[in-house]
Amino acid sequence: MKRILAAAAVAGMVFLGGAMPASAAPAEGQLCPEWDSGRIDVTGDVTSITLTAPAGMVITATCVKAGSANQGLGAEITYYDPGVTSVTLTHTSGKGLSHYSVMYGTGGPSS
Repeated sequence: MKRILAAAAVAGMVFLGGAMPASAAPAEGQLCPEWDSGRIDVTGDVTSITLTAPAGMVITATCVKAGSANQGLGAEITYYDPGVTSVTLTHTSGKGLSHYSVMYGTGGPSS
């Protein structure tokens, strides 16, 4: 079944002609890695944040944390290949974000 889903995802990327984000397992310890941005704390009941890459850079990965491991939640990592110039971060739980981090790569101008 997993092979069928993986093949469907690849076929979808080919059909759509664009990049689709790929999610990874939660970060060890349920915290986002420091990466290029460092770990950025979010205050208040914020459920989404839109980020824009600095000029000449692209976003290649994001990590967002909401909830806790005790709730079966925690850090969610998404990789972008090719990188993107902007992204809106949310957690699949819909809960308020506690922190996030971003990895950058070289790329086109930010918009």
